[in-house]
Amino acid sequence: MVSGKHIRIERKLGDRDYHCRDLISKNLVMAHVESPYLPVFREKGGYQEENDQCHFLVRTPEGYSCVVYNTRPLSCREFKCCRMRIYRGANNLAGTIKGRRSLSTTEPDLEKLWNDRIRLLGIEEDGQWDMKVKSVLEDAGYTVELYNS
Repeated sequence: MVSGKHIRIERKLGDRDYHCRDLISKNLVMAHVESPYLPVFREKGGYQEENDQCHFLVRTPEGYSCVVYNTRPLSCREFKCCRMRIYRGANNLAGTIKGRRSLSTTEPDLEKLWNDRIRLLGIEEDGQWDMKVKSVLEDAGYTVELYNS
């Protein structure tokens, strides 16, 4: 069972413990549902719920909360909000687009491609810009995940 796009629950170990596979790092981690969230997690349907949202993310009166925050997988710990993620190969994060159009990367080839072919695109509408950037990046061998389109 996949929890969101990046976490697969491999085994339920008890009422509140789960072996989960981080599909980005491939690591196996044990996630433990924290006591204050156990009632709302059970009410939500626990790990049985089928959708694209993470099974460990629940709505509380204060907003959304991660019920396994202290034992969450590495990819969750490193997650930073962005509008686009750029991968080299299947699981190697090469860069992200944050804000409206700001590249964050340490990969020289991606930075050069950005400066040479993307930075000066004259497309104002965000959806069209996203699709053009995705096309340029994919033509260069990258895989792109869009979050705002």
